[in-house]
Amino acid sequence: MVTYASYEYYTKYAGKTKKIPEEDFEYWSNRASSEIRHLTFGRIDLLSDIPYCVQMCCCEVANKLYQHESTKDESGKILQSYSNDGESGTYLVSELTESALEKEIYKIIYRHLSLTGLMYAGV
Repeated sequence: MVTYASYEYYTKYAGKTKKIPEEDFEYWSNRASSEIRHLTFGRIDLLSDIPYCVQMCCCEVANKLYQHESTKDESGKILQSYSNDGESGTYLVSELTESALEKEIYKIIYRHLSLTGLMYAGV
């Protein structure tokens, strides 16, 4: 399986949005590439070179996936705020569902690739 962005590319072009440690990047980049591959019908794998917009898209989707996973607590819920004195926690309800994450990922991919023809579902 082709990964659409390398850690070198991520560190060079992701700028201040870098969040993923180097040892975890391959996993999240593979997950992001899989999401992109699904929405582009595997067309990117047929290209000789991976376009800049696809690499940037992969980095942003990987960040989103990593951020979503790293904000969860032990129960799998996304913790919005926490108070140590009274042992209370507030959970971000709108981000709890996988469908909310899927929508966010789709928005990222659409923003980067909608004008490239890679997402075209026709023949």
